[in-house]
Amino acid sequence: MSYSVIYQSKAKADFTIAQIDTMLLKAKQFNKTHNITGCIIYNNNRFIQIIEGAKADITNLYAKIKSDHRHENVITLVETSTYDTLWNDWSMAFYKFTGDATKDQHNHMLLEVYLNAVSDAQKSSEVYTIFKKNVSQLLALD
Repeated sequence: MSYSVIYQSKAKADFTIAQIDTMLLKAKQFNKTHNITGCIIYNNNRFIQIIEGAKADITNLYAKIKSDHRHENVITLVETSTYDTLWNDWSMAFYKFTGDATKDQHNHMLLEVYLNAVSDAQKSSEVYTIFKKNVSQLLALD
């Protein structure tokens, strides 16, 4: 049994892309040692993230995320037990959309590959449906 959390938040104005990249490197290392998988999307100063793993690890990590001063307006989209994680081999995928048309198009393609890599059974799950819907809404803000 796994546990999944999806949330959205808004980066504070002083949270720079360089700081976000540093945060990502630390998250990947932490997640790998705690068997946590996930994906974070960044666009227009907004984040959507999914984290999955053992319930205790996810609830502890999510408590830290909610209290992180670098973002605000943390809204939980789903928090639930699941039979399996969506992606077993990603410590943390990251896609940032910064307005550079070529890079953003490349990230859109990579994200589609990532979203299509889940099993057919998972594509009908509540977690996947909510994540994909909210990512689509976030990217429509362009």
